[in-house]
Formats: sequence, structure tokens, C-alpha cells
Amino acid sequence: MLYAETMADYALGLRFEDLPPAVVRAAVTAVADTLACAVGATGEPGPTILRRYAREHAGRAEASLLGSGERVDLPLAALVNGTLARDLDANDIYAAPPGRDLAHFSDAIPAVLAAAELAGASGRDFLTAVVVVYELQAALVEAYRWIPRGLHSVSAVTWAVPAAAGRLLGLSREQIVAAIGLAGTTGGLILQSWLKPSLAIPLVKGGAPGFAGQTALQATLLAQAGFTAPADALETLFERLPSDVDPAPFARLAARSGFTTPRTMVKRYPAQIYTQAAVQAAVQLHPAIGDVNDIAVATVYGHREVAAGVQGAAAAYTPESRATADHSTPFVVAVALRDGDLTPASYQGEPWHDPALRDLMQRIDLVIDPAFDRALLVEGRFGCRLVVEMLDGRRLEATVAQQRGHPDNPLARDDLLAKMRGFTDPVLGAGSADGLLAAAEALPEAPSVAPLIAACRPR
Repeated sequence: MLYAETMADYALGLRFEDLPPAVVRAAVTAVADTLACAVGATGEPGPTILRRYAREHAGRAEASLLGSGERVDLPLAALVNGTLARDLDANDIYAAPPGRDLAHFSDAIPAVLAAAELAGASGRDFLTAVVVVYELQAALVEAYRWIPRGLHSVSAVTWAVPAAAGRLLGLSREQIVAAIGLAGTTGGLILQSWLKPSLAIPLVKGGAPGFAGQTALQATLLAQAGFTAPADALETLFERLPSDVDPAPFARLAARSGFTTPRTMVKRYPAQIYTQAAVQAAVQLHPAIGDVNDIAVATVYGHREVAAGVQGAAAAYTPESRATADHSTPFVVAVALRDGDLTPASYQGEPWHDPALRDLMQRIDLVIDPAFDRALLVEGRFGCRLVVEMLDGRRLEATVAQQRGHPDNPLARDDLLAKMRGFTDPVLGAGSADGLLAAAEALPEAPSVAPLIAACRPR
């Protein structure tokens, strides 16, 4: 059986009644977290440009734009909302097996939500489609190594969304297979062109999931209208750009043997995933520090992804934008040591230009620790150790074995709500995060997704 056929069968065969409670909880959390991140990005430059573009080119009023009451064509809604969800780099990420690519499966939620709104789907139908798109992306990133081939793992969104959206929109098996082939053939190879040590990151970093969702929904609608494409597009990709292909994840789909959706990491802080443990350690030490001017040196002992690479490069000590600051270990650790927290408000006013903060960043050393490096590469643990030496001779230390939000150390509901408030309340008003989380938690009994979408609009 072809991979696209396996994906279509999985999408059409899964029922809400098949989902264990832990899977439903994970899907509800993912929806609430993703939409909060999207609302928080409403005024950012990239989403603002795309919202204006969608408004100017809209034809049919098919799906809502998050953060407003505007309605546009289905693919345009996916373009804007997918960019909103990803722009602040705070949405969830899959805890992939060691050696496989990490990926933000929630990048696909805005496109699936748009399809659910157009279809008039129930909350159960929407949640089932969310699980479908998460499980299909897990199979895609476990089966094929996208990043080593120079592709971004957001490519998986383009291949997976047609199956979930096709289920919601009533496509047949043959139409879903065609939609997968069409989406993958025309837009399923997203070049990893932006994540590199540099002083600036282009807007496409946040926009890539929006473009992937737009392509996927356009392909779904065209397949529904009878447009065809190769059913073996994935096999062709794996043959033409070989990269250690493992068919076992697709066999797991065919056998319906377990769920990967609960293996999702929910970020506690709005920063790159590999910096989360370092921020957590800095927040723990903050009460004992007092004045950060009294810090002689702070040293992060961690794996290579927090102490080197993009997060620890020379450019990370002189970020020039929010997109580079939230990928900078020195920046996020300095803010957390100074403020005792890291929230969306921490990036307001371009604090990376603050001379005092830059001075503190220069006193932060990054050291690759073989033990933490091995723990990440072999065991999938994202921990680190932070040691702060004070001018008065005190030595403060905090060790995080596994960051909060990892499925092995999940966020409590109050922690999730605290994070969501930082994104939604400044945009929609006090209490909006509570309303959004309540709407997400009500999805299993909701007749439609309308209340969920309404919770993302200004009152």
C-alpha cells in the first residue's frame, strides 16, 4: 500500500471513541496553547502583512482570522492563522525519538481549524482531526530525515493537513490521496533557509507554516473538485532525495498501534525549545540573586544545542530582532535572571539593545557538558545546569534534569493558563485566556468550533 493511501485510511478510520483520555487531553492542550500563541502574535510584522494581503485578496467568507472577526477564503485563513501560531516561536513541539527531527505539529492546527469551521464540524470531529494531523506528522518526521536533507520539518504540515482537512470536508479516500500528492508535489519541500547563526532572521521563519497550510488546503479543495496528482509522491520523494527512510512509522499507522500525540512538549516560556531548561534554571535562581549587577559570571553547562549552534553562536550575544533574541541562550537567561520570568512582554521595547542587559549577557558563559550532551542525543533529555558566581563569593546552582512542559515533566493546568495569559490578555483583555482554555476544554461536548473561535476575538 502506498504511504498516501495509508494516511488516508488512517484519517478516515479514526473515531473520537478510539481516543484514550490522555490523547484527548493532549489534543485539547495543544489547541488551547496554539491559539493563545496565535492571538499573542496579532500585532507582529509578519502576520500584519499577511492579514492585510488576505483582506485585499479575499473572495469568499469561509473561515475566520484569529484575533479579529474577519472572514476570508479557506487557504488564506490558513496562511494568516498558521503564521500567527508560529510567529512568536512559543507553540508546542514533538518530543521525537533521539536522532529524528523535532517538529511543531501545532503548525497544522490553524489549517485544520479553518476546515472545521467551513465544514460546521463538531468539537469532537475537530479534536479527532487534530489527533490525525499530529499522528501523521509523527509518522512523517520519524520516517524521513527532513533537516539533514536541507528541508525544514514544517514540510510535514503540507503532507499531513490534506488528510485531516479532507476528513472534515467529506472527501473520499481517492480524493484525499490525490490531495496529499498534490500538496506534497507542489509545496511539500520547504527549504531550511533561515535557521542559521546570524544577526537577523527573515519573516519567512514564522510564515512557513502558514504557506504550508495554505498549499495544503488549496490542494484539498482542488482534489475535492476532481484535480488529480500522483499517489506515490512520498515514495518519489524518498527515492529521489534518500535520507535513512524508516517505514515502521507508517506501519504503526496502518496497524493503529498506539498514539504519539501525548509525546508533545508544551513550551513554558516563549523561547526556542532547547533554551527552556536554561530559562527554568535562571527563574529558580532569581530570588537568591538580588541585583544582577552583582553577578560575576553565570555559566550554563548543557548539551550542544543550548551551549552552541544558533543558540550559543557569537551572534547570539548581539541579537538584533525578536526572532534572534528568542533563539539566544545568553539573552533569555539574562532576562530570566534579572526578572524571574520570561514572557511575551519581555521582548517589548527591543530590550536586546539595552546596554545593561547586553553587559549581563557578556557575563554568561556557555559550556558543552558531555553528560548533558549524551542525555539529549541518547535519552532525549533536555536538561542543563546553571551556576552563578556572585561578586560577594556566593555560588548559586540550579540543575534541571528535564524541562517543564516535556511529556515526562508536563505542565500543570495552572502553568499552562499562566503562559496563555501572557499571550492573550494584553491583546483581548483580562480573563481572555481563561475563556479560551474553557472553550478548548469544552470541545468534546461542543456542537461546533464557533465558541472556540469566538474566544480568540476581542470582546
